[in-house]
Amino acid sequence: MPYDYGFEIMVKVYTKNSTLTYQYNKNTDKSTEIHFTVPFSTETQKQITEIVLYNINPGHFNSIQRGDKVELFAGYHDDNGLLMSGTIFRTSTPTLEGADTAYTLRVLEGPDYTTLPKLNITFTKGTYAETIVREVVRRAGISLNLMNTNINKRYDEEYTAEGHPLEILSQIAEDTKTSLFYLRGKLTWAFIFAGRNAETFNLNVNTGLIGSPTVESRDDDWQDGDDDDGLGRWSFSCESILNFHLTTFSRVEVRSKYLNHGMYVINGEHSFDGEQARTKFEGIEN
Repeated sequence: MPYDYGFEIMVKVYTKNSTLTYQYNKNTDKSTEIHFTVPFSTETQKQITEIVLYNINPGHFNSIQRGDKVELFAGYHDDNGLLMSGTIFRTSTPTLEGADTAYTLRVLEGPDYTTLPKLNITFTKGTYAETIVREVVRRAGISLNLMNTNINKRYDEEYTAEGHPLEILSQIAEDTKTSLFYLRGKLTWAFIFAGRNAETFNLNVNTGLIGSPTVESRDDDWQDGDDDDGLGRWSFSCESILNFHLTTFSRVEVRSKYLNHGMYVINGEHSFDGEQARTKFEGIEN
């Protein structure tokens, strides 16, 4: 049970006129029941988080609007942190679940860049990918955490960056075998193996590992240069008690009875259903 570990959740909704805060903690009288699923991935497509708040102040229903910023934190006493940050893309009508009133928020991670105008920028031949990326985000007004590039491709012909800014960035990410993804709500450009050591976690039965990790081949064509995504041949599926440290781009040292291996997280999900707080993830060999 999560409260055996002092499991805590906090949701902040930044409305037009105020900040609404909801907290879950079984050890307090004013705890709000909160359930959630938070997917994460190295894919460019935004993930959708679902948060269910139970028996909140009815006056809050009309205060919360599409486009409001939401932050979700979870963890255990002194070890908790941000799971996701995003904007509400859909509110709902409260529903009855037995004697409880459930209010569901559906949140798109990161800022809302969907309304940005299209771009049309021509670069001379010999321009490098990172130069194009920096110019696109500058002109579009996108906040990009540009960490590193796998292959800083040199375009031998004149290159025209045309279309929605995120579509342009996504194409260049594909050309350079680099990931463009949201890391806790921050749009990030990075190659997963390029020396990031900020988030390393040792996962074993004493720190929350559940069951035995499984291993499988990712791609039979991984040795073909055109098909190889640069993310290795093998993947590992692991489950843990909920752990905000385990998210996209984290490095994890997994130690179990049958597996001792370092890996980088490429996708997964945090969840809490009122009983079990879990983090499931796929890791790739480093």
